[in-house]
Amino acid sequence: GVCRSIGVSNFLISHLEQLQEDCVVTPHVNQVEYHPFQRPQELVDYCRSREIVFEGYCPLAKGEALTHPSIVQLAKKYGRTPAQICIRWSIQNGIVTIPKSTRAERIQENCKVFDFTITQDDVEILNGMHDGRHVSWDPSLIV
Repeated sequence: GVCRSIGVSNFLISHLEQLQEDCVVTPHVNQVEYHPFQRPQELVDYCRSREIVFEGYCPLAKGEALTHPSIVQLAKKYGRTPAQICIRWSIQNGIVTIPKSTRAERIQENCKVFDFTITQDDVEILNGMHDGRHVSWDPSLIV
């Protein structure tokens, strides 16, 4: 009776279903790697259908996204940094987004993503970059 809600991290659909079998509490949040190269839309949809907040970490793909030509081109188009493009894209996809930095100027830069919108055509370009790449670790290896 002490715990009112739980959060999980890196749970795939199979993990969430197993949890459902073993537990009466549905997690309120599932924190999962999410960036242009790792966009698990089926998992996002599954979580939303069960009122589990999908929270995306690693929105810059540990820096790999910052030099991708399409992202650099969009950054120039919008007069933003590649990091801001990735963070804004994630937010526009309805993802609770948690960028990480230890540098004050980057933290401030990462927060300046609420005064512009990426067009739907450009969102689709970024959505199309999904190749299944993990820059953290692959939770599908956990049974």
